[in-house]
Amino acid sequence: MNAEEKYQAELKQSDLDHHQPTAAAMTGHIISNLLIHSLKISQANLFAKGSASLFLAEKATGWVAYERQEIDQLNHLLVNNGESIPTITTQFREYTMLEENGSSKYLAGEEQLFALVRDFDTQILFITKAIALAKNESWPELSANLISLLVWIKEQIRVTQDFLGHELKEGLYVEDDDDF
Repeated sequence: MNAEEKYQAELKQSDLDHHQPTAAAMTGHIISNLLIHSLKISQANLFAKGSASLFLAEKATGWVAYERQEIDQLNHLLVNNGESIPTITTQFREYTMLEENGSSKYLAGEEQLFALVRDFDTQILFITKAIALAKNESWPELSANLISLLVWIKEQIRVTQDFLGHELKEGLYVEDDDDF
């Protein structure tokens, strides 16, 4: 097979994996979410005003570094197990579940910061699903990595919600019994 045929086969398999979710497919969403989130953090860090800018001056660089490190680790875990990963802009756009809007940089600093918290919260949905799938697929190293990421994200939500004067779950997704 030539390069184009291999890529088309990868896209076909990826489409199948996303319709019948696998741990690898769900991790592709996580990788895409992390990439887009790191871009949104950088934007907020540059444009947020007020006390949010001080908070981000302290946290943003570490957040971006951690998320990029996670992207690298997850990419290696998938590739080392023969799985495909998102590598082009089209795939990142397709797989992310985070919303982007260029006008967001003009929102109040606290609004930009809370949007980042909501994005952390959105990521939890994919991470918990991927952990369950990894356990079902007997993929302990992926599960362990994702559990560490989950713990880190929950810490960032708590610290940021505290800074914003919010209760821990205020304004975030709460599962209904109807969700199951």
